[in-house]
Amino acid sequence: MLIRTLGAMLAGLSLTLGSAAVAADAAADFPSRPLRLLVGSPPGASTDTYARIIAEPLSKVLGQNVVVENRTGASGIVATSAMLNSAADGYTLQFVYTSYTLAPSLYKDLPYDANKDVAGVSMVVTSPLTLVVGASSTLSSIDDLARLSRKRSLNYGSAGVGSGGHLTAEMLRLAAHMPAVHVPYRGAAPAAAAVAAGDVDFAFVAQVTARELMQAGKLRPIAITSTRRTPMLPEVPTMQELGIKDYEFFNWFGVVAPAKTPPAILEKIARGIAQVLKNPDVRARLTSDGSEVVGNTPAEFNRFLLADIKKSGELVRQIGIKQE
Repeated sequence: MLIRTLGAMLAGLSLTLGSAAVAADAAADFPSRPLRLLVGSPPGASTDTYARIIAEPLSKVLGQNVVVENRTGASGIVATSAMLNSAADGYTLQFVYTSYTLAPSLYKDLPYDANKDVAGVSMVVTSPLTLVVGASSTLSSIDDLARLSRKRSLNYGSAGVGSGGHLTAEMLRLAAHMPAVHVPYRGAAPAAAAVAAGDVDFAFVAQVTARELMQAGKLRPIAITSTRRTPMLPEVPTMQELGIKDYEFFNWFGVVAPAKTPPAILEKIARGIAQVLKNPDVRARLTSDGSEVVGNTPAEFNRFLLADIKKSGELVRQIGIKQE
């Protein structure tokens, strides 16, 4: 009996070592063809912009092209589903942001389990949002918004239910006690354009998304959601400076993969991203809008994702965001 048990243990150990060796060999040969980096936002959105900033230098580091593909819809769920329908071999990744960890609380019938089916690779950057109004708008402060809301219901645009723009606007709505109707768009860029056109009263968007419209004189910033003013808009006050106590919000952006992707491959991609983020030109482009570069390990990012899914669920219940 003891001999048979020992034999079974040795056989199991051999199998484990063999699997580890196969995984190591797979990582050594990886990548041998182009990678796809799926983005759940349209071109011009902050998620798309950040993804494209790292894609080209990452291609050089990995020795294979990293091709950005836009798969828009349902706050990134369409892109996540497409990634998970691909082989878990490291060749199909997704560039996700804040809405990813909000989705499990907003959608009861997600086609995947965010806690089990997806693995973190690396967080890339964090970024505050900017409260913007149209350049021709008479609104110039949060007090103006509050006063107008007493005359008529305001409306605001966002990249969709559960997006950072949705969440920050709801936080303002509750803090300022002002009625406001949510108008979701298929991405932050269309939401910003809607503000510029006067279709909605305001929106919270990333500075990188609003930059072109602000430079063209079509959008005017009122406040930022960080606790410190940003280098890009040093004259724009924070929400806290304007009297919204304890108001702080950052969008985060990072790369994920199917959970069954070999850990050695995830580590190799993460090391590649870390190398890219050390490039001075890349860092300058990522931080030009006041964002902060992160870069961490798969284990660290995965712990963050799991914790943020839980935290986001509590926040969704607190402010009453519902699927629309």
